[in-house]
Amino acid sequence: GKPPADRTVVLEEHRLLSQKLFVSVSVFAGLGILLGIVCLTFNIYNGNVRYIQNSQPYLNNMTAVGCMMALAAVFPLGIDRYHVNRPQFPVVCQFRLWLLGLGFSLAYGSMFTKIWWVHTLFTKKDEKKEKKKQPLEPWKLYATVGVLLGIDFLSLMIWQIVDPLHITVEKFTKEAPKEDLDVLIQPLLEHCSSEKMNTWLGVVYGYKGLLLLLGIFLAYETKSVSTEKINDHRAVGMAIYNVAVLCLITAPVTMILSSQQDASFAFASLAIVFSAYITLVVLFVPKMRRLITRGEWQSEQQDTLKTGSSTNNNDEEKSRQLERENRELQKIIQEKEERVSALRNQLAERQAIRNRRQPTSGQNQNHNAQPPASQTDPKSLLPPPGYPNPTSDNHSLPPSFSNSSSLYPADSKMSRNHCHNSQIPLLYK
Repeated sequence: GKPPADRTVVLEEHRLLSQKLFVSVSVFAGLGILLGIVCLTFNIYNGNVRYIQNSQPYLNNMTAVGCMMALAAVFPLGIDRYHVNRPQFPVVCQFRLWLLGLGFSLAYGSMFTKIWWVHTLFTKKDEKKEKKKQPLEPWKLYATVGVLLGIDFLSLMIWQIVDPLHITVEKFTKEAPKEDLDVLIQPLLEHCSSEKMNTWLGVVYGYKGLLLLLGIFLAYETKSVSTEKINDHRAVGMAIYNVAVLCLITAPVTMILSSQQDASFAFASLAIVFSAYITLVVLFVPKMRRLITRGEWQSEQQDTLKTGSSTNNNDEEKSRQLERENRELQKIIQEKEERVSALRNQLAERQAIRNRRQPTSGQNQNHNAQPPASQTDPKSLLPPPGYPNPTSDNHSLPPSFSNSSSLYPADSKMSRNHCHNSQIPLLYK
């Protein structure tokens, strides 16, 4: 019903990122930024707690800020022609580069600094004892992070000035639709690129890859080190392991899959999201759990209000620990003293029982040699040592037993048959 076409019509069609994938990853990135804000607020609010101070809170703050910047880079990473016009796309490319580069430098650089200084201070055998005694100067840590951040900032600035990013269009094989044989579709995909893109990526990936490998090595070397100056270096080492593995796997994969917009964005964005989540959870969640379960923030803040200041002095921490140990030792000493007094009482009772038995056996043995009852000296009727005085006893003897002459006639003598073995102790009882 119409004239035939004199040529094949070629229609250009831009490949766009899946909006469902972009929204899903953006939600995770947004939640990660909220988690970073919570961690940063927690660290700043509890900065006067000694346990937080010994973890170098300013470096942890840098880590939280770096993670949030890296998560924020996910949004421009998924923006394409569907969201912005072509003239605005180079600005989006710059945002990707700067947010991801500086975020990585802050987050990973602060963790790398901790591991570096722990390795420097505690792994040299010759100077190990002397270095442990020296206080760790925070400005050295901040200077190390500043150097790493300065190198990244300078390289990105040179890249932007010498060879700025611009839009490049990748063309794919033309596709013929089934509906119309006179039309061909030309797929197009826009990239952020520059003239010497591979050279710049090689420099950046080489520098950051060496930092990742060196961080893994330092984390392995310091895994058995225990120090109060940086008390979370083991958690930092665990975070470095995860970040390094994800980055070393994701970087080459995204370069290979650069022509597939969905796969490339999924690998890059999920690597950023997981790295940030792991770093924040490993570094900050144990601190939150410790302060909540043990209630250390309350006692530390009360002590701070009383003293008027809070310090990061190891001597004060040692004195508090010694006071706790002193109180525990005093309790143990008190228990031991009570035990000793109880044993002494038992020993005295046993000695008294022995003293009671010895005179009884002596009197039974010398019973045949006793004089008559009428001639017995009254002093001999006194109890032996260790026995109570008969006069102080409530059950005193009756008057008829006060004199031996009332028991038997005066002209008769006590015979062996009239005396029983149990009569003499009964007299004293």
